[in-house]
Amino acid sequence: MLEVLYIIAAYLVGNIMTAFIVMRIKNGGDIRQLGSGNVGARNVGRLIGKKGFLITAIGDGLKGVLVIGGAKYLDFSVEVQLLSMLAVIVGHIWPFTLKFKGGLGIATFIGALLTFHPVVTLVFVIIFLIFLLILRSVTLAAMSGFALIPIILLYITHSITSFILMGIVVAIMIFVHWDGIKEKLE
Repeated sequence: MLEVLYIIAAYLVGNIMTAFIVMRIKNGGDIRQLGSGNVGARNVGRLIGKKGFLITAIGDGLKGVLVIGGAKYLDFSVEVQLLSMLAVIVGHIWPFTLKFKGGLGIATFIGALLTFHPVVTLVFVIIFLIFLLILRSVTLAAMSGFALIPIILLYITHSITSFILMGIVVAIMIFVHWDGIKEKLE
């Protein structure tokens, strides 16, 4: 029962939208009505600069760190940790607090992944950099790297359940970035 409540709490943590808060504090504006309308670090960066981008990215990343760190502290299973990761990311992408229109989840995912498995994160970063050199596109390099994360995790942990759960997380990340992927491929 505690695990279910924790996963629900993870979704609620995901609903804390750093970009929305930063823009309200900075100029009182609603970020959904400004720039691209996206509730994420990239839009904040375009609107108020690097400092706003960094604050937002760190805040969103900390959501993932907090949720996975808490799950580890409570000694939850790897499966509950991955379900919590899924919940915090879904909370960021589809927050009920902003009528289910949030950010794209990159910083939250990276913070959660780093806390969940630093070695997988390191391998992801290396793969990302290789793809970036080849593809010359951050979006395509990131999504290519994301697509390989479940395989990397399977190789390291030999857990089919972890592979499937991480596959679901990655599928959601690719789904929400699909328009950007298609744009880069055209």
